[in-house]
Amino acid sequence: MTDQELRLQIAEVAGTWIAALAVVIGGIFGVFQYLEHKDAVKVDRTMAFVERYHSDGLLTEARLKITHSMASHVDDINQLLTNPEIDPNDIANQYNLQVNKFIEQDELAGYLEQIFTFYEQIILCRELSLCDPSVAEQFFDTDGLAFIRTFYPYICNVRKKWNNPDKYDRVLNFYVRNSANICET
Repeated sequence: MTDQELRLQIAEVAGTWIAALAVVIGGIFGVFQYLEHKDAVKVDRTMAFVERYHSDGLLTEARLKITHSMASHVDDINQLLTNPEIDPNDIANQYNLQVNKFIEQDELAGYLEQIFTFYEQIILCRELSLCDPSVAEQFFDTDGLAFIRTFYPYICNVRKKWNNPDKYDRVLNFYVRNSANICET
């Protein structure tokens, strides 16, 4: 083998290894680009929920109606919860009755259905890894938790009326740990 042939053979082997390395690096870069794009799509999808939550006429109307109703009943609820004459074992039952009373009185059932359905959708989006969980958490979890903790008596009432013990189960399980017994008061 001549010196020229040896150089050609080394160049051929080196070229093959360089090409293989370039393909591997390109593949890794492509995977990272795809994952970055996938994450961006999840954020975009979550932001679509945020936009819907803040600009959808029905959801906004529902939230405003519920907020107005709560503002008009908060003193009654606080008085109930701090009343020393009520047996501590009966407070949960009294709270449930009070909340369901003002929901019926203020005709909030349809508005609550809209909000619960919205929260079920965003939770499902997170569970299926279609939405970015950290973005969804930042925008929805504080409100969602407060909303569920306030209006769980309505869920229990709907479950009883409709004979459907699983109604809004996804929402309750997501926001309230050990929610299996929440309606047994």
